[in-house]
Amino acid sequence: MSQSSYNSQSTVRSGYKDQLIHYYNKGIGKVSEIAEVTITKNLIATIEKRYKQLGGLLPISKLEILRERGKKWPL
Repeated sequence: MSQSSYNSQSTVRSGYKDQLIHYYNKGIGKVSEIAEVTITKNLIATIEKRYKQLGGLLPISKLEILRERGKKWPL
């Protein structure tokens, strides 16, 4: 795997992790500012599956989730 390919994959994985943390903090049934969609169990499961495919480790620590609580999604 080339270095640029690895960096791209790492960046995408990081984006999925940020998305998951946002969804965990926001909660099921709420509307996300990220994509203006209602957060569902299926949405979270789909993002978790892709995150794991890219080498991400679940579960994400509660400390990481709590640290991001209340922060707005960067636009």
